Amino acid sequence: MSVPYGSIPETSAEWRDHLAEPGIEGITAHFVGNDGNQLLLIELEPAKFEPVLIAKPGTGISSADALRQQGLAVVLGSGFVAELRGLEPVGLLQVQGETLNPVQGYGYTRILGINDQGIGVVHRDRYQRDLFHSALQAGPGIIEKGKLDISEADLRRPKYFRSFMAVCANRWVAGVSLAPTHLRTLGQTLTAFFEAANWQCDDVVNLAGDRQAVLLVATGDEAFVYHGDPETYKASLFGFRSQSE
Repeated sequence: MSVPYGSIPETSAEWRDHLAEPGIEGITAHFVGNDGNQLLLIELEPAKFEPVLIAKPGTGISSADALRQQGLAVVLGSGFVAELRGLEPVGLLQVQGETLNPVQGYGYTRILGINDQGIGVVHRDRYQRDLFHSALQAGPGIIEKGKLDISEADLRRPKYFRSFMAVCANRWVAGVSLAPTHLRTLGQTLTAFFEAANWQCDDVVNLAGDRQAVLLVATGDEAFVYHGDPETYKASLFGFRSQSE
C-alpha cells in the first residue's frame, strides 16, 4: 500500500514542496483529487521539451540512472510489466526506427509513440512502422478521444499505484497516482480536471501498475523528486529532455 517517495539529495523539506517551483522552466506540477485518490500531474510545455524513449531490454536501466545519464527533466515508467521487475519487452518496442520487439496482437491495446510532431497514440491494430520513430506498446487506454474508456468492471479489480501519459492539445502531462487506485476512478478524476481546466486531452495511456509505477522530476543538477522506486531496473522508460540539451 506504499511505495518509496522523497527527494535526492534528502532534505528536511517536504518532497511536495520541491514541486512548487521545480526549477526548470516549462514544468508545472498539479496535485489533483482527494486524499484517497490524489494524482500528481507534471505539465510540460511542448515548445521547451522533447520526448525520449529509453529502452534497455534484457539489462534494464533505473529511472534515476536514466535521468542522470541522459540529462532528462522528467522520467516516467515503466512499460512491459508482465511480472515483477521483468526486463523483457511485452509487445512493441521501437527506438529510432529500429524495431527491438514486434507488436503483440493481444494484451496492451495502445501504441504510444514519438515522431517529428511530438507524441501520438494509436490502437495497436492501426499501427504502422512509419508512424513513429520510437514507440512502445502500453495500455490500457484510460481516456480515448477525450472520453473515459474504462468500464465499471474495473472497480471489482484490485487497486494499484499507476503511472500514465496524457497527450493534450497544448501540453504533455506525465502522471502518477499517490495512492493505489482503480483505473476507472483515475480516469474519472482526470476527465473532471481536464474539463474544469479546459485542457483538451484526447488520450491518456496507462504505463504501469503496482510497484513498477514511477515518476521523477529534476529539481537541479542530479537532484530530483521521486514517487515510486527510482532504483528498480526497467526495460523501458518515457522521458523528457529540455530542447536546449
